[in-house]
Amino acid sequence: VLKDLIVFLHSGFDTMSSNEIDWKAFLDKVPNEKEWDSFLAKFPVDKTSEEEKARRAELFVAFDPNGNGYLSLAEIDKGCRDVLGLYELFEAKKAIMRAYQASKGVGNKSSPGDTGADYVERNEFRLLLKYLRDYFVLWKMFQKID
Repeated sequence: VLKDLIVFLHSGFDTMSSNEIDWKAFLDKVPNEKEWDSFLAKFPVDKTSEEEKARRAELFVAFDPNGNGYLSLAEIDKGCRDVLGLYELFEAKKAIMRAYQASKGVGNKSSPGDTGADYVERNEFRLLLKYLRDYFVLWKMFQKID
């Protein structure tokens, strides 16, 4: 599996212009990994699909119970468990933390010193979902190797 993962990641990053990893194509080749289809479907990360944009908007509202437009690490953690129903991802704290750190402040429209840089905002939510998906898949693959 490790060799396949390395070859897949190398070829994927060399040929992709959008930096999107086709996890489905890789995971279909991994023995006993058919349950990934339902996992991958929980992450509406397509930029152009109106259906996925609408799903992201609904998910953001569900992840943001206080309605302030900002997602804290605790809200993301809770959203992975309670909204997405991904209890195994909820246990992967390192993957959640990395996704949070990588996505917060990327699309920050706030002025310096504003709280937006410390939280994931609505315009960064697609990126958060993408990172959650990607980091969790990598976490699981490397967990199998260990």
